[in-house]
Amino acid sequence: MLRLLRTRSFRFASMYVVVFAIAVGVLGLYIYNATFGVAAAQTDETIDQEIEVLASVFATEGAGTLRRVVRERAAWRDGGVYMLIGAPSGAVLSGNLTALPVEALSAGDAFFDFKFERQRIDAAGRDIGVEQREGRGKIKRFRSSPEAETFFLVFVGRDVTDRQRLRERTQRLILRLALATVAVGLVIGLAFSRSLMRQVDAVNRTAKAIRAGDLSKRIALTGSGDELENLAINLNAMLDQIERLMTGMREVSDNIAHDLRSPLTRIRNRLTAALKEGGAAEREEALRHTLEESESMIGTFNALLSIARIESGEGAGAMEPVDLVSIAEEMAELYEPAAQEAGFQLKLEVEPTPPIRGSRALLSQAIANLLDNALKYAVGGSKIELKVAKGLKGGVALSIADDGPGVPEQDRDHILRRFVRLETSRTTMGSGLGLSLVSAIARAHEARLVVGEANPGAEKPGLRVMILFPIFERFKQTRGPVRKKARKRLAPAQT
Repeated sequence: MLRLLRTRSFRFASMYVVVFAIAVGVLGLYIYNATFGVAAAQTDETIDQEIEVLASVFATEGAGTLRRVVRERAAWRDGGVYMLIGAPSGAVLSGNLTALPVEALSAGDAFFDFKFERQRIDAAGRDIGVEQREGRGKIKRFRSSPEAETFFLVFVGRDVTDRQRLRERTQRLILRLALATVAVGLVIGLAFSRSLMRQVDAVNRTAKAIRAGDLSKRIALTGSGDELENLAINLNAMLDQIERLMTGMREVSDNIAHDLRSPLTRIRNRLTAALKEGGAAEREEALRHTLEESESMIGTFNALLSIARIESGEGAGAMEPVDLVSIAEEMAELYEPAAQEAGFQLKLEVEPTPPIRGSRALLSQAIANLLDNALKYAVGGSKIELKVAKGLKGGVALSIADDGPGVPEQDRDHILRRFVRLETSRTTMGSGLGLSLVSAIARAHEARLVVGEANPGAEKPGLRVMILFPIFERFKQTRGPVRKKARKRLAPAQT
């Protein structure tokens, strides 16, 4: 409980409760003044009006008529309180009060509140006792002339008992409402803090587990769809990226230690042998082979650096609307001579597609790597197809297929990892990083990479690598330049 009371959410909730209670108090005060305040002002105004009427009666018709009017008004039992006293004798001449209220002695000409007793009368007109009542009144001196020594004390008041009782009940009600508001606010604050603490605790537990080394932990989603749920989704995506980068780093370290040890060992042995036993020709040959292997190692390190930069988001550069068809046409034109030289027929097939959000340089690199991979490993094949078409959900699909031996289904996920080379390709030059780089580029574009057979059921099923790009929302309504019809380009096979 103490932990909940110290949470920031509870402090915010308490602050809002205080603000809300103040607002309720201000509203209650406004309503109170607009009702009881106005009623009190009307009572004072009524008393002043009655005193003016009595003063007019006294001035025009004399003391006898004044006494009669006071007696008549006192008999109405409409809540009016009257008393006419002859001064200086102090004799009560008329009215419905037996004695002048004590509060009147020090009130002067101002209004004052007082208490008085009144007989209770039942429906039949019988007295059934005396009750204590509350009133508000004013006392006035009536003189027949400014120089007259004798005068009359006229006391006029109104019975405000019912209004006072209603006001007291209203005050108690407002107080109870204020206390209930504070109590409910505190309960809601505690409930909100408890709910928020559960989600925060889930994040803290996940963070502690990750800090302890378990990178597979993720924040549990509640399905509420609120801002905390969105935060958890983004944090999980960030953790996925961190785990992927850490796994890639470990794989790079392991693969560098394993795959680069052999060329370094060969370089050392070759140079040692050339220095000890070889002549000038052997030394030149050793240096030439060393230079070739060094260039191959530099290429490997560059590929690793490119993958790391792309996966970290640095190498992706500025993403902008690009036309994948034009990139595919440029790459097909660039690789057409190499395909002819290797004995392949390079086929380009495109259709009108919307722009995608991407990096032109990275997309060109991905197509180049896929074409290089097909030229290297489609042994015995004769065709390579580069195709750009619309995706199933409005996106764009890029695929490169060959009619070579293909890759067994159980190995298709492995070939996307770094330094992975199948046994059948061990004799071919390469570092095993080409498809890893393509996979990193696909992830940078939020695209899906699919590896499958190009010709299912055939003797040579071939390999098809497809990259499915999502629709670019900005260009969902306004399409980019559209070509009138699909085009095909065939490079004649070398005989």
